[in-house]
Amino acid sequence: MRTLAKTIRIEGLDKLQAGLKGRMNLTEVPQIVKKHGAQLSSGTQSRMQAAYTHGYSTGRTRRSVKPIFIDGGMTVSVGPTTDYFPYLEFGTRFMSAMPTLKPAFDVQSQLFINELKRLMQ
Repeated sequence: MRTLAKTIRIEGLDKLQAGLKGRMNLTEVPQIVKKHGAQLSSGTQSRMQAAYTHGYSTGRTRRSVKPIFIDGGMTVSVGPTTDYFPYLEFGTRFMSAMPTLKPAFDVQSQLFINELKRLMQ
C-alpha cells in the first residue's frame, strides 16, 4: 500500500491575525467583569447570611468577601479571606459542609458566560 503525503500551505495568517485584533472591541469587558464580580460577592455574602445562622457566628467570613480587580479590570478575584473558610465550605469530620461560594459561582458563571457570548455576537 502506498501512502501519499499531502502538504497544505496557508498564507496570509499574519494579515488575518492583525485584522482580527483590529476588530476586537474589549471596551465593555471590564464593566461586565466588574458587574459580575460584584454580583458574585453579594451572592456569596447572602448565601453565607442564610447558611451561617446556627452555632457561633460573628459574620467575619461574610464581611471578608470582597471583589479584587486586577489586570486593568479584566480579572476579578472573589473569595473569603478568613483562614477557616475551607472548613465552612467543605466541612470537617465534626461538621457538615455549608457550601456558599461554589453555589454562588455556579450561578454567576453562567450569567457571565451568557453576557460575554452576547457581547461577541
